[in-house]
Amino acid sequence: MSTEREPTKKERRDAARAARIEAEQADAAAALRRRRLRTLLAVLGAAAVLVVVAIIVSGSSDSNSAKSRPGVAQKSAGAIPGQKESAEMLAGIPQSGIHLGSPSAPVRLVEFADLQCPFCREYTLQTLPQLVQDYVRSGKVRMEFRDLAFLGKDSVTAGRQAAAAAEQNKLWNFVDVFYFNQGEENSGYVTPSFLHSIDKAAGVDSATADAFAASAASLTPIKQANALGDQLKVSSTPTVFVGKRGGALQQVEAGPTDVSAYKQAIDGVLGQA
Repeated sequence: MSTEREPTKKERRDAARAARIEAEQADAAAALRRRRLRTLLAVLGAAAVLVVVAIIVSGSSDSNSAKSRPGVAQKSAGAIPGQKESAEMLAGIPQSGIHLGSPSAPVRLVEFADLQCPFCREYTLQTLPQLVQDYVRSGKVRMEFRDLAFLGKDSVTAGRQAAAAAEQNKLWNFVDVFYFNQGEENSGYVTPSFLHSIDKAAGVDSATADAFAASAASLTPIKQANALGDQLKVSSTPTVFVGKRGGALQQVEAGPTDVSAYKQAIDGVLGQA
């Protein structure tokens, strides 16, 4: 009769240490999600009573507005950075609310982001154009933008205006141009005049957008994004999931500019479709 070998004292100690580390990591991730939710709720409460103050935003002298998609001209006459690039990338592709692409596309891609997140900016300016060109334009992928708006007051202000752009089916133009002109996190740069410049470049009617952004309804997409993010255990941005239309989602483990990893994940789902 064979008997199992009793683990040595060192093996038991190592196993206990590994279990403790795993538990600590799980606790840390859960704490981060709780902090994100508490920050969001606090900011949403403050945003509900904000008094809008118009501040003139400097134009071409602002170094933050000089950010551009690599390899593409920064600015056309009479346009702010990103206006031309965004229009060209999205031309002819259907938009509906938070969605970009054909409703019958076999693959669903969900992006969790914050408009103030610099890594989200990298993903949008360097990775997104290639995914749109190769998969969305061809009808293979439908994308959705889930704005967590958790980095602070400016994130919520921007998120509410983005929700208003979504009401006009111009969310993806708004988001793309916003990232081109992203400022320093929570520096107060997300002013009415700044947002109106993004609106104009994205083809959004500002008067209509302002009215919606001031309503409680503009907070709904942010709350829905956070609810889904908690369900999927999202703890950072950008976080991207892919899956079959109507099926389960799998997180893409990739850096914001690792285009090949995103393509590999999408191709893997397409191979199953």
